[in-house]
Amino acid sequence: MPSAATVLQRAREDAGLSRRALARRAGVPISTISRIEEGEVDPTLTMLERVVSATGRQLTLEIEAIPERRSLAALADAWDPSRAGPKINWTRLRAFLDSLHGYPDDVELAIATPPPRSGLAQLDSLLAAIAEKLADDAGVNRPRWCAAVRPLPTPWLARGTPRMIQQARRKAPRQFKQRNIWLSENDLWRDRG
Repeated sequence: MPSAATVLQRAREDAGLSRRALARRAGVPISTISRIEEGEVDPTLTMLERVVSATGRQLTLEIEAIPERRSLAALADAWDPSRAGPKINWTRLRAFLDSLHGYPDDVELAIATPPPRSGLAQLDSLLAAIAEKLADDAGVNRPRWCAAVRPLPTPWLARGTPRMIQQARRKAPRQFKQRNIWLSENDLWRDRG
């Protein structure tokens, strides 16, 4: 979804108006138009409708469901029971994070719906930790449902050699550590640096 700045600038330019002319038509100070277009303010919907309509255009909004592949709640079944013990479906978790990386504006909606309890405490805690990390990284409020998911009573350590385990402990995100999950961030998030 384009930002308010992009919407307004596109509407103004399509109408062939200067910022000053648009401000006069909309009955607002030119500084209002400038601040919106520069992304310095995020206008209310009412204000955006007002200034866009002054360009001779109409602002329309649509609500669409977030595709399931970008909803954390859809991952409650991302594990398989086996004789050797439950197996987390890391591929699905990584695919979710990769997909969401391409749509950073969807983070808040993607983590808002609480996943149903999976029946696997490790996965429930991991999903809450992922939601908390995504929220913190995006600068949005953590979903309230995360507070209802308890940290694991015993540490969940990465598998591997002692050196690999130690490295994973060092690279575990803060949100994971708070939930007693000692997995490296690189186990889920690709290095995008």
